[in-house]
Order: sequence, then structure tokens, then C-alpha cells
Amino acid sequence: GKTKALTHRVAYLIKEKRVSPRNILAVTFTNKAASEMKTRIMNLLESNQERSLPTLGTFHSVCGRILRSEIDKLGYKKNFSILDSQDQLILAKKVVKEMGINADQFNPSSLLNSVSRAKNELIDEKVFAERVGGYFEEIVSKFYIEYQKRLTNQSAVDFDDMIMLTVKIFKNFPSTLEKYQNIFRYIMVDEYQDTNHAQYILVKLLAEK
Repeated sequence: GKTKALTHRVAYLIKEKRVSPRNILAVTFTNKAASEMKTRIMNLLESNQERSLPTLGTFHSVCGRILRSEIDKLGYKKNFSILDSQDQLILAKKVVKEMGINADQFNPSSLLNSVSRAKNELIDEKVFAERVGGYFEEIVSKFYIEYQKRLTNQSAVDFDDMIMLTVKIFKNFPSTLEKYQNIFRYIMVDEYQDTNHAQYILVKLLAEK
């Protein structure tokens, strides 16, 4: 019933309250759920016009749209590339090999998972290095620093970066945050209870105003 409540609320805001679709943000977790949400809203609005729809999508797709406009503030190119999980693993293996890390002892996948967990807690490579508390974390930290450097040099991001970098822009550039707060005045999150820390902070920042 949560998705039904969300889609009906979007339709109610647009049809009954005359809220501009531009001022509504609807977020979910998977592309399948986003597609379902889009279909339901279009049916409720009795419209097949894309322009009648609010901004809706996954956390990553919404952040991707924001980053295409704003990522240059962090020194990336606006035409940055997004690494999928296979690309990430290829890069991780390369970093492990070139750093001389024992891949049997420190599996590239497990190093990537540790980096992913850190990013989902909004811990970048510098903060992670300050918090190292053991030998494994020391290796992860060295890997994280080099992995992130390679991404930046390639003007590339991974999936976890998309939310973390958007939050970083919002925190470091208050006028940019305010711009999106003014656009997204009504924010709805499907399965909100499942948000991780990074997703929660993103929504909290947008909703604060």
C-alpha cells in the first residue's frame, strides 16, 4: 500500500492542489519500481505527456541528473562516466596488482565492499584514513585512496559516489543546495524505511527548507 499512497499523493498534489510537477520529487530504490511508479502516476493523471510528470527515479538516477549539472564544482568533468560493478572490479584488480597488494589475502571484491560501506556512511578516503583501526583497515585505506584517485583522474564515478558526491556538493555549496530545495518542495520516498545513511542525509538536506 505504500506505493499506492505515494502515487495517489503525487496525483492529488498535481490535480487537486495545482502543484507544478517540477516541484515534486518521487524517489524509489530500483529501476523496476521507478517504472511502475511512472506508469501508475500517468494513469492517475490520465496523461501520456512526460512533461506532466514530476522528477521520479532511483536515488542514483536522481543524483546522476543533479551531478550532470553540478559535478564540475568538485573538479570532475560534466560528461563524467559511471562505472558499473564489472568496471569497478576491473579497476580494483588493477589497483591491487599495481600496489603490490596480495590479492589472495586481500580480495579485490572485499576491498571494494569495504569502500562501498564507507561511502554509504559518507566517509570519504581522507576521513577513512584518519579512522584506521587495524591492519585490514590500513590496507583498505591505501586501496581506497588509490582507487578514488584513479576514478577522479578518469573523471569517472561509481554508484556509491553518485549519492556521496551529491551530498558533498550540497554541504559545500549552500546556494546549490538551496536551488534544489526550491525546486523539490514536495519529496516522497518509496520504502523510506530502507534508506541507508547517505540516502537519508540526501533527503534530509533537500527537505530541510
